[in-house]
Amino acid sequence: MRCDIALLVDEETGDYGRGGRFIPESDDVEEKVLRALRRRYRRVEVVPFSPRVVATIERLRALKPRVVVNLTEWVEGDRKLDAAITGLLEIMKLRYTGTGPAGLRLARDKALSKSIVAGLGVHVPRYFVAERGGRGPDGGPAFPLIVKPQFGDGSDEIARRSVVRSVRRLRERVRAIRERLREPAVCEQFIPGRDLYVGLLGNAPRVLPPVELVVRSRRRAAPQFATSRLKNDPRYRARWGVHYRRARLGQAKLREVADASRRIFHALRLRDYARLDFRLTPDGRLYFIEANPNPDLDPHALNRSGCFPGVSYSRLIAIIVEAARRRRIGN
Repeated sequence: MRCDIALLVDEETGDYGRGGRFIPESDDVEEKVLRALRRRYRRVEVVPFSPRVVATIERLRALKPRVVVNLTEWVEGDRKLDAAITGLLEIMKLRYTGTGPAGLRLARDKALSKSIVAGLGVHVPRYFVAERGGRGPDGGPAFPLIVKPQFGDGSDEIARRSVVRSVRRLRERVRAIRERLREPAVCEQFIPGRDLYVGLLGNAPRVLPPVELVVRSRRRAAPQFATSRLKNDPRYRARWGVHYRRARLGQAKLREVADASRRIFHALRLRDYARLDFRLTPDGRLYFIEANPNPDLDPHALNRSGCFPGVSYSRLIAIIVEAARRRRIGN
């Protein structure tokens, strides 16, 4: 019998049982998505993506899934290879959830995505790419700057020290990224203001109400932006009174956010679901920061950040699957 859903996951997220069936780690996002899928679809099978690609191909060919739910993030720890996995699914002419190879490459490149979005007339921070040294071009953005890996994901290497205010600190931060990740750094104008997150669903797409990151503490040492620690350490969030809420914006600004989000979604060739990160300055200017084509689907992460407000978990998973199911192969 043909498989309804093949849940494609990273091989590191579970282990093989006695019968050779792959079992995701208990309480991880893969296991939670699997449970949600099995409540709705008759036959759901888990397929680990192996660097020994032939094994994965053979398993998918045997299952003949109507839809592949793609939860992969990397190949052997290399996040830049997520597009290669979707490329393989394209070659096999399988329908799969989420953004395709072109969109993954565009969204992952923090410099290229900003260049594309700037062409839409949406504000983006001024930036430059530092391959090795930390000196910016003449006439480039002024300090303070925030330094990020060009191809990072999930706030990789984003910490309080990522904001630099001198050439010496800039060089140190660029060098640290080079040494740890072996990739260039994007050095961009630090935009003061409110962090807004916008979830999008479907391929029209439906733009959900913006969610805002709020830091209750007014102490000088309180976090000023979303670092990796802030996202992943609940005690740190509690210490500074960090929480998320529906952004309190006027109707005109909500329309601006929704219009910009739709145009960015299409320009970056995103599909099925995504999250866009913006900053709103005190004088009301909306700046695009980055796009996440595969935001975390763990219910705890979604409940914490609320980036898909008003959509139940089971409904969210079903919308993503059905958007992929209706898509013509190759589109």
